[in-house]
Amino acid sequence: MTLDASHLKGMFPALPTPFRADANVDEPRLEQLVEHLIASGARGLVPVGGTGEYTAMSPEARARAVAATVRAAHGRIPVIAGVLSPGYAEALAAGKSFMAAGADGLLLITPFYARPTAQTLRAYFRHYAHDSQAPLLLYDIGARTGVNITPELVAELVDDGSIIGMKACNTDLTHFERVVSLVGGRIGLLSGDDYLHPIHAALGGHGGILASSVLLPKYWKSISDLSERGDFAGAQSARSRILPLLDVLFAQTNPGPLKAAMRLNGMEFGDAILPLAPPEESLVARLEAVMQALAGQGVEDLAGMRRA
Repeated sequence: MTLDASHLKGMFPALPTPFRADANVDEPRLEQLVEHLIASGARGLVPVGGTGEYTAMSPEARARAVAATVRAAHGRIPVIAGVLSPGYAEALAAGKSFMAAGADGLLLITPFYARPTAQTLRAYFRHYAHDSQAPLLLYDIGARTGVNITPELVAELVDDGSIIGMKACNTDLTHFERVVSLVGGRIGLLSGDDYLHPIHAALGGHGGILASSVLLPKYWKSISDLSERGDFAGAQSARSRILPLLDVLFAQTNPGPLKAAMRLNGMEFGDAILPLAPPEESLVARLEAVMQALAGQGVEDLAGMRRA
């Protein structure tokens, strides 16, 4: 498909990468997850980003994970591959390999460590869009990169034709509201914060790229549907119900707790690998207790907990 802003709506799960015991990608398990998420209402898929442990994998393994996701999606919904490399040449090589593997677009992080200026960032995205020939989403996550993207710079990137969308992880709601006021009608604005998604939707966001939606796809689909209908209070109330789970899922660097939660729910995805690590046993115990409680309250996605 030719990806554009009109496709960037609804729930886009950020996919963890399943690893075998030898740390290679378990492609059949990844394909099974994709099928499950599409059946549960996902509107798009985001492999090999931060949740996909980009920093743990070789370039070849990343491309295999993207190819497996594309195979399983089979053109039904867009696949947007995350590019987290800090240097231009490496990031461009990764993006080209993902597009060659069948991705519909790329989620491109701001280059970190180099401490780029605003105009350098503008040039970076403009050149990347030209050289990759890929539809780009800006990945704005300053808490990880230390790079500040102003709403005005986002507008310049849109004016240049460099980006068609954005994953917004800045927790400053005034910042997000300003982005909406400048470009909300011209690009797809996807919340990248599981806590703030309903608020982002109320301010003018169009959907979300969310890690926890892998564990709770049907539940997040219902929240997304409420937001699309304009029932922002209902969406916020539904999100509040799972706050205890979100607190545990993000108590340690994602996706370690998420993979543990998937295992508890009957989906074996292996552990997080270096430079990350599996969660501590005490955290897994907290996770199990919270998931059991939500399963007892009828959260449909946690069927594996109800069987336990």
